[in-house]
Amino acid sequence: MKKHIFILIFLFNYSQTNDNFCIAQNQKDKYIGLKRFNTTQEFKKECSGIMIFKYKKDACRVFTMKDMKFNVYIKDKYTISYFKIGEEKRVCGKEIKEYIKD
Repeated sequence: MKKHIFILIFLFNYSQTNDNFCIAQNQKDKYIGLKRFNTTQEFKKECSGIMIFKYKKDACRVFTMKDMKFNVYIKDKYTISYFKIGEEKRVCGKEIKEYIKD
């Protein structure tokens, strides 16, 4: 019984789309973001190389790559840019997408 409850809790905290993109909607998932992945291969396997951060407000916020292990591209309402380990970027919009290119 405990095992089944744990599995259900895990599945609800980490959602995926039909295309296997990962979606971060709650605060915990947004904070963890891509930190849960050690390599781009893991990120591709779990999320097809795309993580989408969804917000209720169309606002600007700061994203950081301080604790990341690989570089990604980041797309917001206005721009697409290369996001390197250690950088901080101001991004805007209700949906922010981080992804890797093959």
